[in-house]
Amino acid sequence: MKVAVVVFPGSNCDVDLFEALGSVCGADVEYVSHRENSLANFDAVMLPGGFSYGDYLRAGAIARFTNIMPAIIAAAEEGKPVFGTCNGFQILTEAGLLPGALKKNDSQQFVCKTVPIEVVNNQTPFTSQYQEHERIALPIAHADGSYYADEQVLEQLEANNQIVFRYAEENPNGSLRNIAGITNKRGNVLGMMPHPERAVEALLGNTDGLRLFKSLLANGTVRAEV
Repeated sequence: MKVAVVVFPGSNCDVDLFEALGSVCGADVEYVSHRENSLANFDAVMLPGGFSYGDYLRAGAIARFTNIMPAIIAAAEEGKPVFGTCNGFQILTEAGLLPGALKKNDSQQFVCKTVPIEVVNNQTPFTSQYQEHERIALPIAHADGSYYADEQVLEQLEANNQIVFRYAEENPNGSLRNIAGITNKRGNVLGMMPHPERAVEALLGNTDGLRLFKSLLANGTVRAEV
């Protein structure tokens, strides 16, 4: 399985994703610049956290118009796994690959800590090695992480089992329904605010994020059905 880590101006978690997939999991992984216009040779696409284009206008809003975005959208439409963490999640919503939006935290402050997360749906290419309703701990680090969608979209997310991760015990940013991560309806696009790539080695103090990447690699190039 060949994995692309897309690098935008202002990305700062691209190395974390690269090392989690490559050094820790042994995947064939490459950096791909936002200037490129093809991802045809890759089986999965990763969008890292950070501050693409300085978060000017809105977090992820400018990155949505870069050269690489049509290729990311095409990969998603082909059923390839597409994953975005933190700023990557914001970009996926701005691009319309995931419903809803990420707004300023209710506290209006940047939040950086490890929080308990519930695995709501373990039937995705990203979560198959977790147990349903398992509680894990993952780091968060964001100022614009409050998930918002209208009531109709929220009900559709619930009905289609698209809510994959929820904040457990506390809601650090005011996300509606404690949403920490969602997929598209097909299940092959996952966006989440927590950083699993920062929790893949004991040296980091936590390995709860490792199974997300192992799930992805174990599922290989499986295509989701409509």
